[in-house]
Amino acid sequence: MLTRRNRVLVLGVVACLVSTATSAWAGTSGWQVRSDVGSDGALTAVATIPMGSANAWAFGVRRDGTTYAIHSIGEFADQWAPVDVPDVGRVHSLRHVWAAGEKGALRWTDGKWLRVPVPGHAVVRAIETDPVAEETAWAVGAEQNATGKRGVVLKWDGARWRAAPVPRGLVDDSSELTGALVTSDGVFVYGIDHDRRHGGRVIALRFDGRSWSVLPTPPPRPGYEEHVTSYDVAATRLVGWTAPVGASPRLRNPLIYHVDSATGRLTKEDVPAVAGWLTGVTTEYGTPLVVGTTASSRPLAMRLRYDGDRRTSWDADEMPDIRSGQLLAVGGTIVPNIWAVGSTAGRHGDRPLMLRYSP
Repeated sequence: MLTRRNRVLVLGVVACLVSTATSAWAGTSGWQVRSDVGSDGALTAVATIPMGSANAWAFGVRRDGTTYAIHSIGEFADQWAPVDVPDVGRVHSLRHVWAAGEKGALRWTDGKWLRVPVPGHAVVRAIETDPVAEETAWAVGAEQNATGKRGVVLKWDGARWRAAPVPRGLVDDSSELTGALVTSDGVFVYGIDHDRRHGGRVIALRFDGRSWSVLPTPPPRPGYEEHVTSYDVAATRLVGWTAPVGASPRLRNPLIYHVDSATGRLTKEDVPAVAGWLTGVTTEYGTPLVVGTTASSRPLAMRLRYDGDRRTSWDADEMPDIRSGQLLAVGGTIVPNIWAVGSTAGRHGDRPLMLRYSP
């Protein structure tokens, strides 16, 4: 039986632990730099496969443009080891069993990554599996044409990729699609149309199985353009940047859209006034987390916080002081298995950068 003095001590320890856990999320960094992730090129994609596990993969691109991959080892992913993978150039995103690359796609099959050809000259930016139709997936990206790049959509039927053409007029001849949401009500795709005079603007399209339609999107601020770079279904967030048309990257500001998971509609969210841009988004037990780079070339991370009245706000995390560093992607669903990856500038070129969130 605990004495009164011991009960006081136990309550004091519990209170201290609760206080420490709360401050770890609210005021301290929690981001730690990993030093065992290689020395060549940049890391461009990271995720846990299967989702929710500690089995993490990170893909990178070497200085010569070829693909490499590393895989976490141990129950708590304490170490990383290189793994041979087919060359698809830079991997733009990694979700479920798919990796979307510059020169094709990779699919996780029977314990290894296999290259899957992509028709035409499409560069795939993101791949989403269909939650209803087994063995079906949708890919979005862009295909080179005479005037630039035009948004493209592909459908995986279980054996091969086939084009799902978007009618001209719904996407411009200078466009790129970067995210997809697949529901029982259709396929929603997101990206940008680029105009030399007015800059980039966000577009949202819906395919109901028979025809394509355009969804309304909030207009950019007058004189500004918007670009979206990454989307995460679980986080229901689309991220990128906004800036005066044609302005230097140093004048960019983070851009976050909330995506309604039922209708696919976009709502622009208030973001802290930080000079920089966003390149990746994930969620940790329902708490969205975004990463990117500041205008001064330092890693940037922000998370959505909730107050007692269920109101939300985006707050910037305290980050390690890494100069000439950029974050390109973030993945993971369970602390401490959340990683943000990118690169730092070295004397002989880019070097991989990995941060792990460990509150």
